[in-house]
Amino acid sequence: MKMASKAILFSYTNYPQLTANLQEAGVKMGKDGMLRHGSFTFDLQGISRAASHQIVRHRIASFSQQSQRYVRVTRSYGYLKPPGIPEDLKVPVEIQGHKVELNLTDVMDLTRQAEEGLAAKGIKAEDARYLRPNAATTNIVMSMSPRQLIHFFNLRCAPDAQWEIRDLAWSMYAGVRLAAPQVFGPLPAASESDFIKKRVAIVDDLVRKGEDGFSGTPPGELFRLELQPTLELVHPVETFVRHY
Repeated sequence: MKMASKAILFSYTNYPQLTANLQEAGVKMGKDGMLRHGSFTFDLQGISRAASHQIVRHRIASFSQQSQRYVRVTRSYGYLKPPGIPEDLKVPVEIQGHKVELNLTDVMDLTRQAEEGLAAKGIKAEDARYLRPNAATTNIVMSMSPRQLIHFFNLRCAPDAQWEIRDLAWSMYAGVRLAAPQVFGPLPAASESDFIKKRVAIVDDLVRKGEDGFSGTPPGELFRLELQPTLELVHPVETFVRHY
């Protein structure tokens, strides 16, 4: 089953409150201090294992990922189809001397059935999961400081970044722009890339349009920031920000 991804900014430093508390104590925090002292936590849902492998390469961060060993496999687990693979494209394969043609959906269904079949025959889930493809979806929680997030965005928002993680990065960037505008401005990479510069301007406009709805969201609840179709993401990514 193909799925849409979600990028949920559900916990982050409340900078207005933090700076107010520090000022009461006689401490002033500048922009550099805000970049160092703060944390943003995202719940990334329905992303491929291929994307999660790229995300965890960013070492100065904390991660908690859904277990493939203990989460029971069902036919409902989804996958992401690369946009470069047409729906009707079939490739020839040979199975025990029989030649058949399969598309991506067929292959994903076969791997699901095989994994479930092994588990049904008593094979441990930690062994049956070896059949699961990189396209299979997973959930991962990621926490980063603002400084590391900017580094992440500069790399992953670039036009040569892989399409899925690039879409996630732009969704996440839009979320932090809405939640902490005093910390996240235009990306440094925008000065070197017209692609990034153009998209930063689009995000700015979308964030401005969403500010009233965000400020009117009850504390603790999630606000959905609409990015499509204006941002022209390659695949569906729903963007949510918790309002404090």
